[in-house]
Amino acid sequence: MSQSLLPGGTGGGIGPGTRWQQGLQIATARLPDLNPPVAAARSGCSYESGFFTVRLLGRTFRMAFPSGEVTEAEGETPASPWLRLILLHYLLTADGTAVADSWITYRLLPGAFLFDARFQGMGIRPLVQAFGTDIEGFQRAGEGLGGLPMSRTGDAGFRFMVLPNIPMGVVLYLGDEEMPASAAVLFDASASHYLPTEDLSILGGYLSREMVARRGG
Repeated sequence: MSQSLLPGGTGGGIGPGTRWQQGLQIATARLPDLNPPVAAARSGCSYESGFFTVRLLGRTFRMAFPSGEVTEAEGETPASPWLRLILLHYLLTADGTAVADSWITYRLLPGAFLFDARFQGMGIRPLVQAFGTDIEGFQRAGEGLGGLPMSRTGDAGFRFMVLPNIPMGVVLYLGDEEMPASAAVLFDASASHYLPTEDLSILGGYLSREMVARRGG
């Protein structure tokens, strides 16, 4: 399974840039090779009248085929370059593997050591800083983002369908006198069948950011 579909190296964060633009060019050039009904079935998306419809953490996006242009369904707002690239990679990578219903940490994904520092910075540290002593805020954020409670995991946890075949979990461990607070962003064991490992680090950062944004209710 591919660890990265971006050209050259492991750098780059959320946002536009030369490397992201190169990645978009490559992914867009590959999109016409897909069989749209097959790609829709493998990815859990829908395809009709020249458009894929993809749900991302409660938002709905439409991707034109074969151009690869992506807009948010409500208001037809063009998607940001990084988000468009994630959705393109999702359709290009999805192979229809069943969701495993088994959680793993980011470090157990193929080649995760290349991107783990970014994942920790974008995905984990913001959660600890925002919620390390605020379980009520964590619960508000998880519920506000449409998460389902995860039982017997940490002090609190929520499960999200971030993409149609990519469930993810966010878990909070409150600190005490002996141990500092910590957090985990978990992936289904099938995740690498739907996105490259680098993209999953970005997706973890996106989920973390959306949680923090809903801290106040």
